[in-house]
Amino acid sequence: MAASWSVVVDGRTHNIKQKGNSLVIDGEKTKLKNLMSKKDGIFKVYDVPLGTKTAQYYVNTWVGGAKLAMDGIDCATGAPFTPPAMPKWAYVFMVIHCLNFMNGALGALLAIVGVMATISISSNPKMSTGVKVLLDIALVVVCVGVMFALAFALAAALY
Repeated sequence: MAASWSVVVDGRTHNIKQKGNSLVIDGEKTKLKNLMSKKDGIFKVYDVPLGTKTAQYYVNTWVGGAKLAMDGIDCATGAPFTPPAMPKWAYVFMVIHCLNFMNGALGALLAIVGVMATISISSNPKMSTGVKVLLDIALVVVCVGVMFALAFALAAALY
């Protein structure tokens, strides 16, 4: 289901709906590539003009998902919104997961799942850094364990 928002600016309600690689703003379809954008960590940020103000449309370029915020407020929830940043140390875990690509199709699948989970865990502002690191370590151990278990099971089945 496509995300949609209703935002009031200067007494006028603006309806914004995500539709593929476009936003439908008050019934008018606008391609994202035509909106001013910038890169902000794991987000690509598009400026969405709404009357006299500009909202920011955040698209998570790694995992997916989108948010619309204006004046530091999430337009869907009304809660304060600060885009989560992925810490630099998380890239170490992502590189470790990428080593699984050498293990064929299943290794590639585990690598993709590991990278996506690492991004999700490491960018979560509700967890402490220690918990994030421990979960990322556990994730690497589980992925490596799955690869070894499958390798041993395959070797046993072939011999």
